[in-house]
Amino acid sequence: MERLRGTHLIFSHPAKYIKGKDTMPGEATARILIVDDDPYFLRVLGRILSGEDFQVKTAEGASQAARILRENSFDLVISDLRLPDGDGLSILQEIRKAGREIPVVILTAYGEVDNYLEAMNAGATEYLNKPVKSDELIAVVRNCLRARTASAESHP
Repeated sequence: MERLRGTHLIFSHPAKYIKGKDTMPGEATARILIVDDDPYFLRVLGRILSGEDFQVKTAEGASQAARILRENSFDLVISDLRLPDGDGLSILQEIRKAGREIPVVILTAYGEVDNYLEAMNAGATEYLNKPVKSDELIAVVRNCLRARTASAESHP
């Protein structure tokens, strides 16, 4: 386990994942925005997902994420719940207000039931507690992207 400035990320054995394994068409080119106020944690998550051939962009806060979201299109957003200039729920609300139906995964070191319920009621696709295992993160990302693809195909 590697300590990350107050948060944790548990790395799995890299042989468990082979690039392209169980990848659906277009999944490897999926664009993912990661929002967290810890630059080191952003780099680590970015490397994990880039290592799976996802296109990753990062933001260190809610206002930077809002600007990036206005200027770019993404297939998935992963956001920390608590940010210094807002929170992951405000990012989620902005995405929904703009009419975007992209999956949003909320990450938090504060795994309280109230936070979970608030995030899910606001429309979060998934809610993960830190520490998060890299294999769990990759599985959640792939599942969210697959569900989005299936939904888009069933509602042309």
